[in-house]
Amino acid sequence: MAKKILVATDLTARADRPFARAKMLADMWKADRTLLFVSPEKKEVEIEKIETLLLRTYGEDAEGCNLAINYGSAPKVIADTALQLESDLIVVGAARHNNISDFFLGTAVDHLVHHASAPVLIVKTRPRGDYQTILVATDFSDFSARALRTALDFFPNAKIELVHAYHVAYEAWLKSDGVAAEMLSDAEKELDNFMTEIDLSEEDAARVTPQLVEGNLHQSVHNMLDTGDVDLLVLGTHGRGGFVMATIGSRASEMLGWSPVDVLMVGKPA
Repeated sequence: MAKKILVATDLTARADRPFARAKMLADMWKADRTLLFVSPEKKEVEIEKIETLLLRTYGEDAEGCNLAINYGSAPKVIADTALQLESDLIVVGAARHNNISDFFLGTAVDHLVHHASAPVLIVKTRPRGDYQTILVATDFSDFSARALRTALDFFPNAKIELVHAYHVAYEAWLKSDGVAAEMLSDAEKELDNFMTEIDLSEEDAARVTPQLVEGNLHQSVHNMLDTGDVDLLVLGTHGRGGFVMATIGSRASEMLGWSPVDVLMVGKPA
């Protein structure tokens, strides 16, 4: 489990959600929290005023937190600070929920996730309890295996829905049931191999429910999140083939934008 959590905050009310989630996780993991305040301008910041605002905004929940203050581009500063502090998890929020112009969507989160030394948790919902059901998307790559392991390690009491979307080649032209059956058979073999190679403990394996869905990954994930049964979406930021584009590539703003739940982005190991 994570022992060092870095929380990016602008000390406004909109940062309440990531702060509250980080507090909940820190209590569960017995982890240290560092609150990072990034000033866009290189002007002197009065630390006493920041500390006063911190206590005024978060009250007793801020007690025991470390405070870091830096200047510059927020995504770069967050990534650099996490590396310096050897943080195990970075927690950020969305400035305006479900708006693709959110600060932490698009190119900003691209930079943060690709340069961060730790997984990045983008908090969108008001925390009401621990994550109970987690959806992990997989393309059977080593990166998606790391995403699955991270979800299992971070949240030992949660159920994991592991989903892989496969596509029937030339479906518009080939309507043969045999083609579809063959594609499904190939996907089942890949799934079996993936689960064998990842070599989970019996306890962890019992928490994972693998499933195959035919069609587009985005639509499949959207449909599963739309049921309201999932608390957290976990994605690897790299993969094989087109999966990299399905996670943090050109459609990152779309995927993070329409997700009604928090999203944990797991990148390459530092």
